Amino acid sequence: MAIAPGNKEAYIGAFLESIIYGIYLSAFAECCRLFWVKHKTQNFKHVYFLITTSLMFILITIQCILQVVRCIVAFDHPDLDFGPPNLPLGVISDACWFLLTPIADAFIIYRTFVIWNRNWLIILLPVILFVANSGSSIWLTVALSTVNTATRDNITVKPLNLFLSLTLCTNVICTGLISFRIWYMHRLIAQTTVSSQVRTPEVASIIIESAAIYTLLLAATLVIDRFNILLNFVLFACISPTIGLVFSYIIIRISRGASYGDTTGSISTITFNSESQSHPWIPNVTHMLAPRQSRIQTMSRADL
Repeated sequence: MAIAPGNKEAYIGAFLESIIYGIYLSAFAECCRLFWVKHKTQNFKHVYFLITTSLMFILITIQCILQVVRCIVAFDHPDLDFGPPNLPLGVISDACWFLLTPIADAFIIYRTFVIWNRNWLIILLPVILFVANSGSSIWLTVALSTVNTATRDNITVKPLNLFLSLTLCTNVICTGLISFRIWYMHRLIAQTTVSSQVRTPEVASIIIESAAIYTLLLAATLVIDRFNILLNFVLFACISPTIGLVFSYIIIRISRGASYGDTTGSISTITFNSESQSHPWIPNVTHMLAPRQSRIQTMSRADL
């Protein structure tokens, strides 16, 4: 039995997607537990994280279920073909991915905004890219819903490349800004305090905080898609659960007080006064490493 090109990769992608989704479920369960612990908190950050987590879970779950259903249905086809992308199952599955991506972009932009001391100028370009990417996701959804197998490559290549490029640009900028901010602030502390009192930022923490894994996956997907390699079916399938996994761990770190840039984070003892500086992106250190008692009080009062 001959297998149509790309179908084998699609099955491998569905398999890996299910594995990543299983890991994501454990992270989602931890998010739910932390939300319940702080359910009395009703500030904007708590509500925003709760809504974001819920929407991500719904969209990722729907897509994973539909991917499994499409795999099962394809077994009835002589060459295990998934069929044209404009079938209802395919359109809904793709739409979940295209809706999930702007939600993830909005979250990483918000984290950049918080870590950079709520500086609006820092996120100006990412916000513009986010708006453009939201429009491209709609364009891509419409294109896939009206395409057939014969004209698929001609109709979808432009909106797909635009969608991936805008998403990648947004995440590269935000990942770079977050990583630089964390590294710079720790370097600043190390220069002005006793080195034994400062915890060097772990590489793993920076990777998690900046969503670097998701950014690298987007970069690999765009490069492979440019060369029209069938491996892109595998990477496309892995994107959605990876989004949920990466951003769930960020929310978990924030909830546990281990996130940078929040009052409970490892650099929470730094205060910033950007209004008094000519360069608002450079932090003004007014005091370093408050006594242990005050830090404990800060953590006990901190919200999600």
